[in-house]
Amino acid sequence: MKGYIFLILATFSVHAFSSDIDQQLKKLIKDNNLQALEPSFKEDIHVIRLGQRLFSERELSGNRDITCMHCHHPALGTSDRLPLPIGAGGIGLGPNRQQSKAQVIPRNSPALINLGYREINDMFWDGRVSYDHKTKALQTPEPALNGRSPEAKEIAKMLTSSLAAQVIFPITSKEEMRGFENNELSKAQSNLEVWNLVMKRLLHGEYKDFYREQFSKAFPKTKIEDFNIGHVGNALAAFISYNFNLINTPYDRYLKGDLNAMTHSEKKGLKVFLTRGKCVNCHAGKHLSNFQYKTTGTPQIGTVDSPKLDDQGRFEVTGVKRDLYKFRTPPLRNIILTAPYMHSGVFFTLEEVIEHYDNVKKSMANFEVSSDIQKFYDEKIVLDKDPRRNKLRFQLMSIGELRKGLKLTDSEKKDLLNFMKDALTDDRVRAATNSEFAFQ
Repeated sequence: MKGYIFLILATFSVHAFSSDIDQQLKKLIKDNNLQALEPSFKEDIHVIRLGQRLFSERELSGNRDITCMHCHHPALGTSDRLPLPIGAGGIGLGPNRQQSKAQVIPRNSPALINLGYREINDMFWDGRVSYDHKTKALQTPEPALNGRSPEAKEIAKMLTSSLAAQVIFPITSKEEMRGFENNELSKAQSNLEVWNLVMKRLLHGEYKDFYREQFSKAFPKTKIEDFNIGHVGNALAAFISYNFNLINTPYDRYLKGDLNAMTHSEKKGLKVFLTRGKCVNCHAGKHLSNFQYKTTGTPQIGTVDSPKLDDQGRFEVTGVKRDLYKFRTPPLRNIILTAPYMHSGVFFTLEEVIEHYDNVKKSMANFEVSSDIQKFYDEKIVLDKDPRRNKLRFQLMSIGELRKGLKLTDSEKKDLLNFMKDALTDDRVRAATNSEFAFQ
């Protein structure tokens, strides 16, 4: 009898405690304007199918040896599981990719999950591609696309989102897809010439019959001779937006009123996220990102001769001193899928990320390039140990508590980890095998 009474009391205690945490979270959620994500915009199925094919198309690369999927594989969380990507000339996929003739790309491959939302205006770690929906103006590394009256207006008018514009730029990078060897794309004198040559491959090359049919289905009002790289960007963005829209998470269901969607530990983790962890200072709003640029004291790695060993982030785009060492805040849904983390890809686990933010000074002082990083590359990977630059990386952090140290308890860290690892992960992903996750 005593056992039954104890069980009843214990159950009542847990439920009462759970109700208390729900009340606390209700206020915190309101104060921080957290919202569940609704599905992103839906595109025509023919545009999506064209984008899906282009996503795995080698004709987009100079030497026909790399695709979008090599750095953003659906079965690898839309990334590549590498600290730093291996570009054109590499061999293989994901963590099995070999450098061979390729160069090491200086920034981690960002995930492509939940990018099809109108409010996401900037792309890349440094935000060098942006789109203003009010003025319908682009800002990109290609001047011919920029402003309200762009020179390449026929291309620009098809690029109706930052995502659509972003996806056409890896094609122009010799390190990423264009290649350095003897091919017509590598010899091109401008981005516009590269894009024209890619369209020539697609519509007049070996697979011309297939692509003419697919482009015509996707954009039936456009003549074959009028297709341009903007249509490629539009189709790729449609596919990415549709296929990687992963929002059925316990966290989203909790925000919609299902108080049983998250475990008690995950709820406590959300509370840490919104209070002592200071995560919400940057990871705010519907996307758990304000998409602003922040300095986070992340250890900087690169190849010995890389100019990006002093990666100055947003400053390299704006030239504004306050942007030095700042990088775009990534959204966090499905974050467990997208390791390694940070712009330099230095942390393989969320535990490492939490420990870094808990004591940034210690993390920066103790970090070394381990064999776990070096094993992926033929070139030597080194840590930027320049004391002046690292002092700036630490001092320029805008959140004062990070400089002081958060001093989270072990239980707070555990709860925060559970929230990020489980509550933010889409149910389709949690239940799927790698093959099932790819191209639903």
